[in-house]
Amino acid sequence: MITSHTRRSESSALLTAIESENAAIFAYGVVAAFSNPARVNEVATHTAAHRARRDALVALSTDAGETPPTAAAAYEIPFPVTDAVSAAQLAAQIESDTAVTYRAFVEQVDTDQLRTFGIDGLTDAAIRGAGWRSALGTAPTTSAFPGDPTS
Repeated sequence: MITSHTRRSESSALLTAIESENAAIFAYGVVAAFSNPARVNEVATHTAAHRARRDALVALSTDAGETPPTAAAAYEIPFPVTDAVSAAQLAAQIESDTAVTYRAFVEQVDTDQLRTFGIDGLTDAAIRGAGWRSALGTAPTTSAFPGDPTS
């Protein structure tokens, strides 16, 4: 049975995930500006993945009768990005933050469709994040529990 609490929780999860994807898209613009030129295709692919997932979330939100938030003009970057290394660090942070969002998303939704969507988002972010951490030489590159805000 779907209760009004469930609908509010799912609505909140959808809207939060849209905001997270909007922030990721913005931050990848910063990554693109400072990234190693050899990573231009990777950055473009990751940005496109975030856009596609954001667009799917907007559609899900609209189908649920919600008004999806529009992207802000800018988002706060957690640290200065001045070179290719800090750009890669930002990309790893983007994916970590996105994974946290999708882990919470999975916890807040009640339909198989939305849970699958959230698990796919969490998995994709974990894989992209591991790639960035590997490029940075960060160990470990993966987490036993992706999206856990305490790890």
